[in-house]
Amino acid sequence: MTSPSVIRARTVLFAAVGVALLVLTSGCSLRADPPQRGLAKVFSVGDCVAIPSDAPDAPTTLTADKASCAADPSYTVGALADGSGVCPSAEYQHVPTQFADPSTTRLCLVPNLVANHCYVMDMPIGMLQLADCAERGQKGLLVQVTQRLDVRDQRACPAAVGQYAWPYPSPPRTYCTLTIF
Repeated sequence: MTSPSVIRARTVLFAAVGVALLVLTSGCSLRADPPQRGLAKVFSVGDCVAIPSDAPDAPTTLTADKASCAADPSYTVGALADGSGVCPSAEYQHVPTQFADPSTTRLCLVPNLVANHCYVMDMPIGMLQLADCAERGQKGLLVQVTQRLDVRDQRACPAAVGQYAWPYPSPPRTYCTLTIF
């Protein structure tokens, strides 16, 4: 015959094991969850993104978010940078690592701009913001898109003072621009 103290000890042991199993199977934990780290965003070639254009000395880093390709301005992901952070063509816009999060620095970008609209190109990173064509003295370079062509052709734009072609390989696109200020 088993003594009452042995029965009590077995009952306590079984109860403890039962509680432990209940805690483990319910997904609960007796310890605090570790802090979550920032989740990397995944972008594919052809996705459209928007990148809020903050000044490079701002306390936050630039971060791309998926957007409508009709957003003005937005960017199409034309390619992804290789392991060393280099795009397959120097024609792509690319945000350097010191200004953006890791997901954004992998993107080789083609702007989605509208003909006859003006944009301020923030320096030194080259992100574009929609601007008023008549407003002088903005921080950065003020340009007007005079034509948007769905071909990659450096010679498709007029060769005149202050006018430049911005060609992109994929998707094939060329912007004819006029530097205003």
